[in-house]
Amino acid sequence: MGVIDVILLAAGRSSRLGRPKSLVDVDGQPLIQRIISRLHQLGQAEVTVVTNTDLLADIMLFCPSAHVVLNPDPEKGRTGSVQCGLASILERNGRLPKKVLLVPVDRPGWSVKLVSNLLESETSACPVWNDRGGHPLLMVGDDVNAVYLAERDQPLSSLVQRKPMPVDFSWLHLNIDTEADLADLLAASKEDWF
Repeated sequence: MGVIDVILLAAGRSSRLGRPKSLVDVDGQPLIQRIISRLHQLGQAEVTVVTNTDLLADIMLFCPSAHVVLNPDPEKGRTGSVQCGLASILERNGRLPKKVLLVPVDRPGWSVKLVSNLLESETSACPVWNDRGGHPLLMVGDDVNAVYLAERDQPLSSLVQRKPMPVDFSWLHLNIDTEADLADLLAASKEDWF
């Protein structure tokens, strides 16, 4: 499959949770480390973590195998964070990737097998369970360029036409937003796929 460019989004302020989602303890490890470990199971994953000023030092410490990039203004939207990640990849490689996997740190409900299947797509795609889309999002070709060139506050949903990839995966919509969601995260962490 070759190198897989991954942008791991961890720049949000976590206002509803009241503490950084990426640093939530999951069985003695920060959530972001658990996610990066799973991404490395894909093979040659080149992970770029986009984070904010408050978390930069911690993320660099906990993610030594990743390229850590600062989004100085994450409040302007997720597209701006993706653009920071793409700019870092462009700077390192001299080109934008043909395929990039977007992985929000607060949406850890995916398995390595699910993502491996997603990466086989030749068009932008996302997993769908119970008629609802989920994450990660695979961006391919012109969609990568469109996101890179868009306004920072333009929603990704208006830029990327994603093909639905139906999956049978009940954890797909796991979303870490509040303290109540942490119980689901802990339950998910006991599963083989996590």
